[in-house]
Amino acid sequence: MTPAEFAEHLADTGPRWELLRAFQEEWGYEPPGGEPRWPRWSEAEHHAYVRRLKAEWTGEEDDEFAGVDLKLPIPAALDEWWDLPFNSFTYRPRLYWTNPEWPPTVRPDPTGYGVSDGLPPGNSFVGPDDDHRVCVFKAEYEYCNEWGYLAAEAALPDPKVLVSVGEGWAVQARSISEFFLQLAVMRLPGHYGWSVWPDDPEPDLVDRIRRDFPELGLLPWRELGARTVAYGAPDAIIYLDDGNADFTLLVHGRTRTALEDLALTLGVDWADDIQSPQADQPDQADQVEPAGPEPLSLRAGETDVDGRWTVESVSDQPFAAPELEPPAVLSGADRPAGLTVWAGDPAVGVVAGDQAGGLRLWPAPRPNDPVDAETLADAGAAAVLLGPTAHDAPVTAIACRHFDGPGGTVVSGDSSGLVNVCAPGSEDPEVIGLWRRDGTVVAVGLECLEAGPAIVAAWSTGTVRVWDYGSGLTATLDLGSGIEVLTLDPEGTLTVGGAGGTATLRLDLERLWPKRELNAYLLRLDWEEIEGARGPATELPERIRAAASADAKTAVVALADLRVALIKDGRVFPATVVAVPFLVLMASDPENRVRIPLLSLVTDLARAVPGPVAAGERPEEWPEHVRSTIVTLLPVVAELLDDTDPGVRQAAERLLSEFPDQEPDSSH
Repeated sequence: MTPAEFAEHLADTGPRWELLRAFQEEWGYEPPGGEPRWPRWSEAEHHAYVRRLKAEWTGEEDDEFAGVDLKLPIPAALDEWWDLPFNSFTYRPRLYWTNPEWPPTVRPDPTGYGVSDGLPPGNSFVGPDDDHRVCVFKAEYEYCNEWGYLAAEAALPDPKVLVSVGEGWAVQARSISEFFLQLAVMRLPGHYGWSVWPDDPEPDLVDRIRRDFPELGLLPWRELGARTVAYGAPDAIIYLDDGNADFTLLVHGRTRTALEDLALTLGVDWADDIQSPQADQPDQADQVEPAGPEPLSLRAGETDVDGRWTVESVSDQPFAAPELEPPAVLSGADRPAGLTVWAGDPAVGVVAGDQAGGLRLWPAPRPNDPVDAETLADAGAAAVLLGPTAHDAPVTAIACRHFDGPGGTVVSGDSSGLVNVCAPGSEDPEVIGLWRRDGTVVAVGLECLEAGPAIVAAWSTGTVRVWDYGSGLTATLDLGSGIEVLTLDPEGTLTVGGAGGTATLRLDLERLWPKRELNAYLLRLDWEEIEGARGPATELPERIRAAASADAKTAVVALADLRVALIKDGRVFPATVVAVPFLVLMASDPENRVRIPLLSLVTDLARAVPGPVAAGERPEEWPEHVRSTIVTLLPVVAELLDDTDPGVRQAAERLLSEFPDQEPDSSH
């Protein structure tokens, strides 16, 4: 591009970049300065790319640019965006939940990695003899959607942007510079603004919004089946979706007052549903560090009100993590810059976190290779990038462990309070956010308890969380100040402390994770493949958990939902058969708040009849399967004839009377 052409282009994109800067500033984003967390590329990547451009590639190297067509120019607007000093993505990529493709890769991808195809024949974007490829420069973080520009328009300074939808492509933005403004509109208000998302808004409310509020002038946002249009309101943005987004109506306001005033204008009341900004969490960098080590708050013999933990001993002796010599991969000349923490496991390898929030894994040798301290120390020359910005802040704690069953597991925490988990040995490893709390994550750990694998994490605020892998249940323990390090042993002993002392706690796993077995069983089933009264029974696990709640109102509402999902017009379904054991087991729990209605529901299920069928077809077998399942559970029901609650005894008798030919227990 000549200087004159570039000046003309900048005159076109310059106002959009200025609008992006002003929009970010209005919603509260402030450029932090310094180096970006997600640079366009490292020096080594740039060097390799230039070698490819100059045809100096030997073919013996790993070709990370195999999906790039080096003959295609890169639009000037995309280059400009990377270099904007106020680019909120490069400094805070976790605000966006997207991954860039740099340099842009073509679709269809010659490497087979890209998920989208090129343009289909007969499309409306290019002629039959033109280039049908799409150059992808951005993807949803799980690569469910990709955004790109036409390869046929790659020479334009600011071409339109397409988005992958279903099996084809649609226009997402009229230019690259408009796309990045639109991306900020869709992402930043959810972090910096006050939010409300009313359930099932009335159609007349949606009609009023479309009639009385102006669209922002952006095309509908297409992502994961969504089709979202943004409308402007005083100090607020209204998002309406007529696609498959998680919401129909979502509103973000720059202030709480803006949302309250908007509610008055619309004649609705959502005061109790307004959520405060995520950005309001305290910034640890701005907090004053204590002058000396904080003393432990724990005292010997102390326990929590639920009996989940008891302090067995407290010492004023400092408790520190062991100082381990870094493996060879982290101490040589090729050591990546900015590493903050690392950990190793013979069956997993070496994992490390860095200042930019990235995670790297140097995998252990293959299963048939010998594993010893020396091979682990050399753990392969090439690191696997688990995520260039798996965290949006420096990684402060990391651990890895191989478990029988789950396999290799990596857990990491950062200075903004986020804890992530990843299974690097899986077919498609994904970094998943597990928890986020105020404070810095000071320690994480992995251990195999009697109940199975567990993850533990501690924050600088004194909060400790323990997660049961098998059931997905989490226990939050508020243990107070002085915790900088922790260890968890297989017997369930948790040791915490720091420079101010050490405390040893005994954990009661049954009280730590009540209903653990129930949750573990629920997780083992593929509910999407099981049909209920209203289609796939994906909602059943949550409703069963809620029916087991200690809160009576929650349990009552959940039980009503279960009835609707399991029986309709006297008919039952495959999901009914699967759910019956859970219903009976919950009814046998003395602490359950809806035992009598649970038994009444099972009685109604036992009375179900086959639905109507066409002539010549066999009647449904599900009622028979439900009754057969209940028969296997009658011994549990019979035990309730001795229950202290007369209502439970009567409900159990009614259920047993549906099976007069069965004798579940000879004592009754």
